[in-house]
Amino acid sequence: MTGRRLHADGLRKGTASLIVAILMVAAASDLSAQQRQLTVSSNADSAMVYVDGNWVGLVSGSPFSIPQGAQSVTVRPPLGGAWSIEPLWFDVSEQTGARTELNAAFDHHYQFVSAPSGAFVFHGQQQLGVTPFLHRTPSPLTEDIRFSLPGYMDVRMKAGDDLWNRVPATLEPLASTAEAVRSDHILEDRGPDWINVSATATAFIAGALAIHYRTKADNRFDDFGVTGKQSLRSDIRRLDVQSGVALGVMQAGLGLVAIRLAF
Repeated sequence: MTGRRLHADGLRKGTASLIVAILMVAAASDLSAQQRQLTVSSNADSAMVYVDGNWVGLVSGSPFSIPQGAQSVTVRPPLGGAWSIEPLWFDVSEQTGARTELNAAFDHHYQFVSAPSGAFVFHGQQQLGVTPFLHRTPSPLTEDIRFSLPGYMDVRMKAGDDLWNRVPATLEPLASTAEAVRSDHILEDRGPDWINVSATATAFIAGALAIHYRTKADNRFDDFGVTGKQSLRSDIRRLDVQSGVALGVMQAGLGLVAIRLAF
């Protein structure tokens, strides 16, 4: 009797273990069916990935396991100088497969400024714009950048290949322009102080406005990162341009003062 009882107890324990194992496998299968694999590729490995507003990791940590019912994926640019690069948003609500692959490639941004402002900017033979302005392109600018302004010497420089690039240039007047400025300074000996004072005041006010607009743009960018409101994008772009214009005016004012002091 004792042997039969032990044998029965062993069968019951074995059966219970088998049932537990089956339930665990079924639960794992059910959990797997509720997940899908998200693969994100990007030209910024340190960009941040959010699923339905929740941070899941950096692009470099892809792939990720996300719920089948996920609605959206947002890829935000790396922290640092890329303060005005807009996040990339993807609608994944209608994707129900086991895998989702996204290409989150950011545009390269170039902020061109010059002192004095109003310089033409060329990339090779292509004119990009007139300073100050912000230029966006899917690929980095590989050729030299040339700043050109009548009466001033051209300036050439590399544009850079980061996602966010600030390209400033200071243009020197040509010899004939410098002599004209010197002659004007001598002939009008009645006092250029009011010009210097006005230029300095203008530069100071423009610098304050540049900081003001950039701060407002930063605040709009933070709000966009939290709320995802698309209407904030136009505000960010507008404030970015206004900040650039104010910065150009400031540099022009300082450049004028420097020229008058030099001659």
